[in-house]
Amino acid sequence: MVSSKYRVTSIEKSAKLFEEANPGVKVTVEQIASKGYTNALIERLTNKKPPDLVFGSFNAPLNEREPFADLLPFFKADKMTTDDLYETMIGMATVKGKLQGIPMAPNPLAVFYNKEWFDKAGIPYPAKDWTWEQFMNLSIKLQAANRIPGKDVFGSAVPIDVQLFESLAQSSGQSVVSPDGNRVSGYLNSKPVAEALTKLLYHMNTSKASKSVSSYNSVLTELNTFNAGMGIGIATMFSFLEENPNTAGKFGFAALPRLEKGVRANALTFSLLSIAASSKQKELAWKFMKDVILNGDSQFQKDWGKQELLTTKSAIQKSGQHLIPGMNVLIDEFNYAFKPITYRNAALSSVQLADKRLFASTTEAEVMAALADLAEEIDKQLKDKK
Repeated sequence: MVSSKYRVTSIEKSAKLFEEANPGVKVTVEQIASKGYTNALIERLTNKKPPDLVFGSFNAPLNEREPFADLLPFFKADKMTTDDLYETMIGMATVKGKLQGIPMAPNPLAVFYNKEWFDKAGIPYPAKDWTWEQFMNLSIKLQAANRIPGKDVFGSAVPIDVQLFESLAQSSGQSVVSPDGNRVSGYLNSKPVAEALTKLLYHMNTSKASKSVSSYNSVLTELNTFNAGMGIGIATMFSFLEENPNTAGKFGFAALPRLEKGVRANALTFSLLSIAASSKQKELAWKFMKDVILNGDSQFQKDWGKQELLTTKSAIQKSGQHLIPGMNVLIDEFNYAFKPITYRNAALSSVQLADKRLFASTTEAEVMAALADLAEEIDKQLKDKK
């Protein structure tokens, strides 16, 4: 997984290059501890010496307060467009009609698969556009062909995660939460969502070929220990698999599946580089953005791209990142990204989906009844947190 130390080093290096290209300019890079980050940042943004640029994960409650300058007027003043950035992420970074930052470090969901397991089973690797139904069938075949006496192995590992649930729902044209992010009743327990979950749960409870796990870290463990042939994870798992000598080169990437009659959808998370609305040097901050972050030829893009997925199309092409095996799959997922529910309501990040009744269900009626009760409980949790 990408370390914050590497990110800071890349930014500091580019800051020095920017200083050299702009005599008289001094760039200071500061870090804010993750504990109490939001409150500490708000304090910095409102004091007498606010930062000019802010890099961090998209923060829904913070962004709703509009603490960052709208970047669209800067693009327009320089006769630039956002066409070099992915439209899906620009939409996600736009709050109340204002572009609050440049999307960076995107982290889409993807399927990681063990190529040796597929080779042993004699089946082709997953296609670029495939379905959940195919994922389930391949899980059964992988498990059958790679059994180990005395060890439980699974065709796949599936995380019980709200973002994965939302990706399933979006594939069916629905969402598990209301547009304002404040209610799940009527959405989580809607017919399209129940239908989609029933397919997955029926497969998991009857074939026993897919293992449900609690997190993406658990998926990584299943893959690292060769307990599962496929796993649904996040893009940053790539470095862990490649840095482990036991798994390096053994795994491929596949797009997140869609429902057979659905569309591709991916709950992609990302970070933002923003200009503070309180900055006294907005034009200079924009120049840094333009010369360093939006410049496909900058040294920053070369350094950042060694560990992070790039978000400007020109930088991806010039760096050749799209030619790295598997990276083209992850980059293509940008086109199917939508805003995760935790970006619409941060309180949803603490929602627990480990409902035993739900995950023991195999029929749509059972799933619908369990979802209705779960939705009511989640709405109560959201109300209590207001």
